[in-house]
Amino acid sequence: MKIILRDSDVFKNPQYDVPDKYEDRGTVKVIVQNEQGEIALVTNPIHGIFMLPGGGAESDNLEQEAIRESLEEINYHVEIIGTVGKSEEFRNRNAKHYLTTCFFARPLRKGNKDLRTEEEKDNGLEVKWFYLKDALKIMSDQAKMIQKDEVTFYNTSFNIIRDYRFLEKFNQKQEY
Repeated sequence: MKIILRDSDVFKNPQYDVPDKYEDRGTVKVIVQNEQGEIALVTNPIHGIFMLPGGGAESDNLEQEAIRESLEEINYHVEIIGTVGKSEEFRNRNAKHYLTTCFFARPLRKGNKDLRTEEEKDNGLEVKWFYLKDALKIMSDQAKMIQKDEVTFYNTSFNIIRDYRFLEKFNQKQEY
């Protein structure tokens, strides 16, 4: 199953017109679950929103990109166990067509240096670990905030909905 998101799926009152053309952008997301059953979520004090680790893909080797993003954002070397799903997001504001693949991974060992980007360091990006049921509640609460117009960041709103759907799909499968 592929998740498809448009402005009308994310926002109560979409503000941006559908563009004539979208530019493709490949991204990866990773559900990293440790031996205690906790899921890694990343956040920062700027928006206080929790999301799955991940980001823009710099190559076509998406598994390698997921491994790189995990090391960069949560400081863990990970082993990819499987694919949770894929999403397509048509973001009108910047005329971007996001193609995201979400992987499931297990942490192998902690990294030995901080590989966050300068922007991530400046924004105070940090990892927090939550049991799956708690991570789902956090994501559900954040999705409700979007519907109440309490999330003012356009791309973050898309990311919340997408990540929540990936986490729900992961929770339904649980046979990796």
